[in-house]
Amino acid sequence: MATMHRPRCSLPDVLGAAELVRRRRRRRRYALSGSVWKKRTLTWRVHSFPQSSALSQEMVRTLMHHALTTWGVESGLKFQEVGFQSPTEPDIVIDFARAYHQDSYPFDGQGGTLAHAFFPGEHSISGDTHFDDEEIWTYGSKGTTFRDVLSPSLSVPMKSHVSMDAVSVGFL
Repeated sequence: MATMHRPRCSLPDVLGAAELVRRRRRRRRYALSGSVWKKRTLTWRVHSFPQSSALSQEMVRTLMHHALTTWGVESGLKFQEVGFQSPTEPDIVIDFARAYHQDSYPFDGQGGTLAHAFFPGEHSISGDTHFDDEEIWTYGSKGTTFRDVLSPSLSVPMKSHVSMDAVSVGFL
């Protein structure tokens, strides 16, 4: 039970719980999304930056570049940052938001849900990754280390599954 109370991604802990109880089968350790990127080069943009944090905009962008480069090596995808003047919306939008923020997953304030992300697809929110702006985001100091949360958060848009195993990158 202690793991259930650790800060983590806001995706559900159990997928299809009623069906699992009914059939009394082993619980899956991951959930397939059934969606993949239909292209190999993805665009991204940081739409909003942390407001109550010592992290600079440049540091957030640098950490994003590093995390996406790492995911690119593992996934075979390429990533290109685009500016606000780009004629098309990016595939992945990074937002720092509070509470209710125009999706079905409101943040709960400091110390609970740290981030959530959406699977690849054709919807405008597909691939987007949101971070709770009420967290005190840091880099290598006290608070919530953005670098440590960033990589597991990006696992959702990069892969087609989310592990439910407590030792997976979804648990921090």
